[in-house]
This record gives sequence, structure tokens and C-alpha cells, in this order.
Amino acid sequence: MRLLPFALALAPLFPPLALLAPLFLGHLRRLSPWALGLLGIYALSILLPALWAPEALALPLALGRVLYVLGLVAVGVALQAQAPSPARALGPLGYGLLLLYGTAFLASYLTFGDKVAQERLMHPFHNPVGLGFLGGLGVLLAVYVRYPWPFRLLLGLLGGAVLLLSASRGGMLALLLGGAGGLLFRGRGLWVLGLAGLVLFAASTMDTPISEHFFQAHLSGREGLWLRAYEVYRVHPWTGVGPYVLGDYLKGTLFGECFLFPLLEARGLTCPEWLKPLGGLWSFAHNHLLQALGESGIFGGVGLLLLVGGFLAAAWGEGLLFSLLLAFVAMGMTDNPFSVPSPFRGEIFFLVGGMALARGVRPPATLGLAGAAALLWSLPFLYLATRPATPPPALAYLVLPREGVGFLRLVGGEGYRVQVWLCGKGCQRLGWEWSGSELVAFSLPQDLPPGEYRLRILLFSQHRLALRPRYVLEREVRR
Repeated sequence: MRLLPFALALAPLFPPLALLAPLFLGHLRRLSPWALGLLGIYALSILLPALWAPEALALPLALGRVLYVLGLVAVGVALQAQAPSPARALGPLGYGLLLLYGTAFLASYLTFGDKVAQERLMHPFHNPVGLGFLGGLGVLLAVYVRYPWPFRLLLGLLGGAVLLLSASRGGMLALLLGGAGGLLFRGRGLWVLGLAGLVLFAASTMDTPISEHFFQAHLSGREGLWLRAYEVYRVHPWTGVGPYVLGDYLKGTLFGECFLFPLLEARGLTCPEWLKPLGGLWSFAHNHLLQALGESGIFGGVGLLLLVGGFLAAAWGEGLLFSLLLAFVAMGMTDNPFSVPSPFRGEIFFLVGGMALARGVRPPATLGLAGAAALLWSLPFLYLATRPATPPPALAYLVLPREGVGFLRLVGGEGYRVQVWLCGKGCQRLGWEWSGSELVAFSLPQDLPPGEYRLRILLFSQHRLALRPRYVLEREVRR
């Protein structure tokens, strides 16, 4: 127990330490019957659907997740028991995050050299989105925990710098809502919001692609993952396909069949052949409600919402705990920040949740906050569903010279994504995707024989939650 604060400080740099969490399951006996009942409902919402899920590995994977999550909650209970306040219990985490920030700056510089200012900040085992989110958590700790003032200032500034240089819009959303949550208790939410505003102001004054990413409204392809996860849930509404197995249904939708952390791939490392069959294990739906529905059906979704509502209700009145939990929930609209196991990112959510449950559970507030979480995670879909339809575009010109590189331009193509397909006996996609407002240059296959073909131009609206093209333009071409 005395080593627990040191383990918390080291875990951000040595994430496998979190795998020892199930050893603390005995500390769950400190919780009230209401809290134990809530954890029991969550466990059953994962285990029971896995019994009838279509994938053979669903049940053992579900059992592994339940043991790991309950172990993490138990670690949070143990931390709360040995510290006079949540701020004191979570204090060591700030030191670990500071070390993580330093390694991110060093690794990015060693990878990109003098061009590092033009690249998003990365870490060997964090993507920019997750790294920026951890920067936001560092800001929250710096504001709420009474560190020595030089360290407090350094942690807050570096956390803000990590959030800024990683250009994590999800991390900024989490920091803003986490700060707003602190205002409910006359806590230090104003300081958090002020620091978040400072980061946004700095981003607005920087003339770099990194800073511009903060103010982009597109979803970076998340809508495709959302649709695919919903399709899986629609086929298996009661059982889902099993924890972690959902990734096999999602892989290839946005990225390739298998991918590593961006910094590793920037150094030329790609998935080896033996790892490619496991590539789905780290593919997520980028929305926590859809992730739960796809993995464990309606019962899994309800169980997760009740657990989140219980955490928030138990943390009500404690500024640090509530702000941290709300930051995770906010980012759950467009990412999966508390999916575990992770590089000690999602683990923090369940640790903090365990600390909150140790304060007691209020069932009525749990139901209300669970409903609020469901509404929050549904906001992106409500936004997309209510966007007005854009007017149909038209083909301004299409040029197909003999060199094998074609050009086309659209009139009224603003707000559309464009794909180009060449169809003969079958159809094949040319290139990846273009913006409808730009000149589109596409290459024909080198081994394409002469003959008559049909060129299909598919236009996808940025404002509709669907992979089905909104308009299709066709032209006959000759090779």
C-alpha cells in the first residue's frame, strides 16, 4: 500500500503497472452496498450478453475486462482510503504526467528534427488526440492539487503546451467541459476555463497547420466508424459481438487493417505480418455509447451509462473528481478515452471513479446523470441528422489525357467529399478522396487495357451521417 503513490507516478511511463490492478479487488469490500450493486450491474451487463454473442472469444474477453475494470476501481478505493483528500491521493499522477510530457517533446524532436514545429506532437505510445487529452488532465491537476508553486506552474504550462501542440480538439472539449463542471461547486473551474481560453488564443495567433486543426469542424472520418458500429449493433441488438471483438468489424473503415502509434509509423515501423490479424483490438467506434452497444448490445449500453452516472453522482460536490470524470465523459462523444487496457489513459477514469464511489452513491442522481451522459454522447448524431441538405453539384469539366492522369472540377462542390471510381466489368476506386471545392487529379491504373469505361464520381456530404453517397455523377470515357 505504501508503494501505491509511487506506482501511480510511474504508471504514465510504464503502463503495464496497471495490469496489477486485479490484486486490489479485496478493497471493494470498503464500498457501500449501493456501490457494490452498481458495479454488479455493470459486470452483468458485459458478461451476460457475452454468453450469447456470436464470437467464441466474447466470454473470456468479457471476463478479462470485468476483472480489470473492477481492479482499477478497487485501486481508486485504496487510494481514497490512505489519503486525506482526493487531491492528495492523485498528486503523484501529476509527476508522472510531467515525465510523459517531457518524453513526448524529446521523441517528437528526435523523429522530425527541425520540422517538428510543422507536425502534431506525438508520443511513442500515445496518438496526438490521446496525448492532448492527457495534457488537459495535467492542467486540471495543476489547478486543483496544491503542488509546490514552481512545479504547479510548470505542470500547468506544459500541459497546456501539450494540448496546443497536439492539436487535440477532443482534449480541448474535455478541458472546457471539465472546467465548466468545476464551476458547479464554486471550485477552480474559472482558472481551468481561463487556461483553456489561453490555449485557444495561442492557437488562433499561430499560423501553422497544427493550430488550424483546432478550428476545423469536420469529423475526420468518424462518421464512417459511427455508421459501421451502428450497423453491427442493429444486427446484434441484444448481445453485441463481444468486448474488443467489435474492432474486427471496424478495422479498415477509417485506417488500414492494422496500424501502430503515429510516431512509430513516422519512424518507418509498420505492423508485422503476425500482428495484422490482431489489428482490430485497437480499433474503436470513437463514441462510447456506440462502442458499448456494438460490443454488448442494449444491456452493455445501459450498464455503461449507469456506471458513468454513478461515478458522476458520487463525485458531485468534489471539484477535482467531478471535473476529471466529466472531462472523460465529454471526450467520449467523439473518442474512446476510457477504453481499457490503454497506455494508462482510460485507467485513470476508473481509478477516479473508484475514489468517487468510496464517498457513497446516490441512486436518484445516478439515473439523472446517466441520462445526461446518454444525451451528451448523442449530440453529434443529432447535429448531423439536422443539418440541411446541400444543393446538388454539377460537373464543370472532365479531362482524361493519354498520360493516364485525369482531372475534373465541380461546380457547387463545396462541402462534399469526392471519390472517383472506374467501372468496366467491375469497379475500382482511383486514389482515396478529395475535397469537392478543389481540382481533382486522379491516376488511371497502369495496366488498364484500351476500351470503353464508365467513370463514376461519388459525392458524400460532410453534414450527413451516412456512407451512402448523396449524389453520383457518371460519364462514359475511352482509354
